[in-house]
This record gives sequence, structure tokens and C-alpha cells, in this order.
Amino acid sequence: MANQKKNKTSITQYTPIGWREWIYLPKYKFFPIKAKIDTGAASSALNASNIKKYKKGKDLWIKFELEQSKQIININSKLLKYKKITNSFGDTETRPVIQMMIKLGKHSWSTEVTLATRSSMTYPMLIGRSSLKKKHIIHSHKSYLTGRNGFKK
Repeated sequence: MANQKKNKTSITQYTPIGWREWIYLPKYKFFPIKAKIDTGAASSALNASNIKKYKKGKDLWIKFELEQSKQIININSKLLKYKKITNSFGDTETRPVIQMMIKLGKHSWSTEVTLATRSSMTYPMLIGRSSLKKKHIIHSHKSYLTGRNGFKK
């Protein structure tokens, strides 16, 4: 009986999400981004344009532009590493990786994100399974379960 209660409690701690959701960037005035949830992808990817690498002290940093619905923000972040990724077309590419704070529904957390050219894609961000950290239940036939209207910081 104790195990049943424990399992029931842990299930209610998962956040239900759809196959696409609105993601917000708390560090950038909660900038909204449409994201596709993709459990087939190990890592998350973000559409980045005008990527430039620069040195800040002893560290390498990266700056880029992020666009959603004709709104553009400039992002500066420490470059963590480069990662070899096989994209959805089966091509291998090496992408820069940054750490980014994201908000999905009521929860915010920091996750690694690769920077990619996703301008031809419908969704500027792809959320892979490593970013979800087993804290979500995905309803593959539903969308925007965490909502956008009435978003509260």
C-alpha cells in the first residue's frame, strides 16, 4: 500500500505537455518561443542566426540572434563546447552548445541547448529528452497544454 501511495504521488508531480508548447526565456524578459517536443532527439536545439564567437576574459563566448514572430532578441552566452549532432535529415554537423534557462508551464530550469539553423523549420526550438529530465508526461496528440494566454511570470 505504501508503494501505491508513493507511485500515485510521483505521477502527479509530472507536468503534462503536448507535442508542441510555448517555451519562455526568463533571462530575456520571458521571450516566447514555439517549441516542438521531440523525444527522438537527445538534445535540444535553438534557431540561431548571425552567430559570432568572441573571447571574454579567458572564456569563449557566443552571440547570436533569435527570432520568433518577427521579434528578434540578441543573446550572449558562454560557449560550453561543440557537439557533433546528426540532424533530422541524417546529416552530421558540429554545433555550439550553451547553457540556457527555459520556462515551460510553471517550471523553469537550466539546460544545454545546441545552436542550429532552424529558419526553414516551423518551430524555432526543439526540446529533446535530455532537457525534459523525466519530469513531464507528453500527450502526443495534444498541443500547448501549458498555455500561452494568461502567462504569468
